[in-house]
Amino acid sequence: MTSQPGTERREIELDFIRGIAILLVLVFHYHPHNLLITSEALNRIQGAGWVGVDVFFVLSGFLVGGLMMKEWSRTGRVDSIRFLQRRAFKIWPAYYVFLLCAAIVHIRPLKSFLWQNLLSVQNYFSTSLAHTWSLAVEEHFYLALAAIVALWTSRRWQPATLLTACLLLAVLVEVLRAALLVHGKPVYFYTHTRIDALLLGVALAATRSFWPNAFKALQRQRVLLLLVLALGLWRLYVDHDAYPEPDALTSPFLITFVDYASVALLLLLYRPAKARGPLYRLIARIGVFSYGIYLWHVSVERPANWAIAHVPHALVAVTSTFLPYILAIPLGILTTRLVEWPFLRLRERLTPARTPEAQIPVA
Repeated sequence: MTSQPGTERREIELDFIRGIAILLVLVFHYHPHNLLITSEALNRIQGAGWVGVDVFFVLSGFLVGGLMMKEWSRTGRVDSIRFLQRRAFKIWPAYYVFLLCAAIVHIRPLKSFLWQNLLSVQNYFSTSLAHTWSLAVEEHFYLALAAIVALWTSRRWQPATLLTACLLLAVLVEVLRAALLVHGKPVYFYTHTRIDALLLGVALAATRSFWPNAFKALQRQRVLLLLVLALGLWRLYVDHDAYPEPDALTSPFLITFVDYASVALLLLLYRPAKARGPLYRLIARIGVFSYGIYLWHVSVERPANWAIAHVPHALVAVTSTFLPYILAIPLGILTTRLVEWPFLRLRERLTPARTPEAQIPVA
């Protein structure tokens, strides 16, 4: 059985945003291979693809927060244990299969990644699977969010106070990050300096669930949202400190600009499209498999380098530029179908959602 679990509940607009995010990540990680582009401006744009992770963070906060807010608004409470169980079925099987394969292949020494990644602390302790740092941030955030929302609902505190708390905490994280950067401290990989994007996503989800008219009013502010998006893109483009490595950032508020631009992007794109052309549908389809692609996309570097070394010289530039994508996307699709989707079906049998999900995007 290969059909996608929960197909009837997916929202193509969110898959399109997922697709944009994962393509940005691929462009960032593969841009050193791109031998066809020599323009400094285009190279700078490619080097800014790390912002795809921030788009993922905002979207993840919106999706996961949306599931919790929907349950809260319908039942007055949130079953945090059940929420964490369902997240485990979504995240862990594909992740631990990836770790198992990395351990079996043994290209990297086990001590360079195994215990760090098994304990989900790889963003605080060095790991040779560097791209998995963002998964640790999300894991930590899910645990914290589940505990906080459980407390909120058990005390019967109002949703408005949670919304306020999310926004205030996001601002505090942004101020802390800026202060650390001013003093030359690294901030890029750590949970306590990156959860503002996730908090902003939860704030959007709370607004959509409890104040839908306010959410729609935000979406109608297209000129303002476009200005915020343009400001983030402009700041990203002119900031030379962002290249080539995001962990070498020195600009205090660059990530903040990127996070609010990601919020604006979500609000602009999360609306029914009047026309969905082939490119839109293709990017959305890639977005369906974004988690699998993200997990495995670094694994194609060695086979890609081998192939590049064995093609005729005239084809080196084309092969180097496109082969990583040609390998990574099908690999992500394959692992999603073989691992992630079967466990999602098992999840629906063992821990089915207790609230109707006809309008809830699968997460």
